[in-house]
Amino acid sequence: MARLIDLAVEHFSSLGVREVIIPEWGDTRVFMKNFSLEDKAKLSSRAQEDTWDYLCYTVIFGLVDGEGNPVFDIGDKIKLKRFSSSGVIERLATAILAHQAESEEDRTKN
Repeated sequence: MARLIDLAVEHFSSLGVREVIIPEWGDTRVFMKNFSLEDKAKLSSRAQEDTWDYLCYTVIFGLVDGEGNPVFDIGDKIKLKRFSSSGVIERLATAILAHQAESEEDRTKN
C-alpha cells in the first residue's frame, strides 16, 4: 500500500486547472492554477497582512491563459487594487483559493 504522503502528492499533482469566464471583462476566458500551502504562504508574505493585497496577488499569480502563461504581472497590482472592480477581484480570488476545496461533483456543476 502506498504511503499516505505519496497519495497526497499524487492527488495534488493530478488536479487540473479550472476554466473561468469573466463576463465583466468581455467574457474573457482564463484558467485558475492550483496553490500549495507554500504558494499561499508566499502570497501572504508578499501581502504583509494586507487582505486586499493578498487578494490582488492571488489573482495575479493564480490566473493563466490556455497555455499556462500568466495573464497579469506584478506591475498590474496597483491597477487591480485601485482601478478595478473590487467585487470582481474578490470573486476571482475567492474562486482561486477555494478551487481545490471543491469536490469533482461540484466542479462539474459549474
